[in-house]
Amino acid sequence: MTALGIGAKAPNFTLRRTFEESVDLGDLLEKGPVVVAFYVFDFGNI
Repeated sequence: MTALGIGAKAPNFTLRRTFEESVDLGDLLEKGPVVVAFYVFDFGNI
């Protein structure tokens, strides 16, 4: 798999927001621009 270039259109995907709820990139884009940021699960004990 290759990385997307700057300004490239991301393929549609769906991610879990919670265990019961998902969010779809295509649905979000209908409302306007979207910034996607990924980070490691951070709700653990410190």
